[in-house]
This record gives sequence, structure tokens and C-alpha cells, in this order.
Amino acid sequence: MPTIGLDDEAVRYLCERDWRLAHLIARVGPLTYRDGGTPFEALAHSIIEQMLTMKAGDVIRGRLIDKCGGVLTPESVGALSPDEIRACGMSRTKARSLHALADYALSHDLDELAALPDEDVRSALVALPGIGKWTADMYLLFYLGREDILPVEDAAVRQVFAWLYHAPMTDRDVVAAVCDVWHPHCSTAIRYMYRALNTGLLKLGDSREVLGY
Repeated sequence: MPTIGLDDEAVRYLCERDWRLAHLIARVGPLTYRDGGTPFEALAHSIIEQMLTMKAGDVIRGRLIDKCGGVLTPESVGALSPDEIRACGMSRTKARSLHALADYALSHDLDELAALPDEDVRSALVALPGIGKWTADMYLLFYLGREDILPVEDAAVRQVFAWLYHAPMTDRDVVAAVCDVWHPHCSTAIRYMYRALNTGLLKLGDSREVLGY
């Protein structure tokens, strides 16, 4: 599995420019993450996880895979009715979005998105039902591995940001002061923020005590 090491260029860059983030990175350590799957699987996973915890999303995704006979493809999802998809634990809107994604993928090559610039990928994806900027950003960041994605609208990212910086990510001045120093490696910073939340660091208390700064 791919790993982001503490000696990676992006990690060194971020640590030199943001001492709070450097403390977080040191606490979390090297990042190992899943890689692979198809573009369809990645987009379907993002649609399922909208407004859900990772654990809840994984449960629903597992149910859908079982209903699809063990393989999540445009063909297997397209063969289900929206009601059958919904029965896996999804809202009616998500079920329709997954069905629409399957229909689209059956007539378009999703692999072609990898050759497009970030903004063109967003434009292509948000034109599909049920896919907004958040889903497009998750696809750019986690599937295409684009280096400078900053999903400031993401609730999880905002939660970690407020914990780490003791300031809201909704404040434009705060974002400008902090996040501007991350470019062009915002994606690595975001990966570490997600990992901090998913490993329960925020539950241990105030970031100044947990991280020792």
C-alpha cells in the first residue's frame, strides 16, 4: 500500500511552514492508505459516504457489494433498481445518484478523467446527479492523488482544523493565514487531518496537551 513518509518532500514542506501541523504529523506518523479500485468504485464510495461516518459508509458499501454479487461495477449496480440500492441503507437521493452514475459509466470512460486538470474533473463530475464539489474533491484527492486539494467545506476537516488551530475554518482570514502556506501540498495536510480524526486524537483532549505544543 502507498505510504507517505515523514521524510517525503510534501511532509517536510508542510512541517517547515506550519508548526502546529508539524506536531500533528509527528504524532500521527507515516501514513499508509489504500490504493486502487476503479474510478466507478471510488465515486460510488464517495456518494455513499456523503454525510456519514467512515464506519457507517463501509457498512452500507459492504451491503451494496453483497447485493451486487461481490463486485461493484456499473453493470452490477445498473442491474439493480433504485429501491434495491436504497434497501442497503441509503437515502432515496443517494440510490438515484448511484444508479445515474452507473448509467453514465456504462456509456463514458471514467478513466479519461485522469488526464484532465483539477477544475475540468470537477466540472465533469458535478454535472452528474448527486455529485457536488465535495465528492469531486474526494475523488481528486483520494483516487486521482492530486496534490493540492483543499476541501474547506468538509465537516471533518473543519472539526480537526478548529481543534488544531483553535479557530474556525469558516473564517476567511484564518484560512488565508493558515492554508495558504500549505500550497502546493494541501492534499497531504488534509490526509493527516482525516487520519487524526479517524484515529481518535480529538477525543483525547485539547490539541495543545495532546500534541505538546
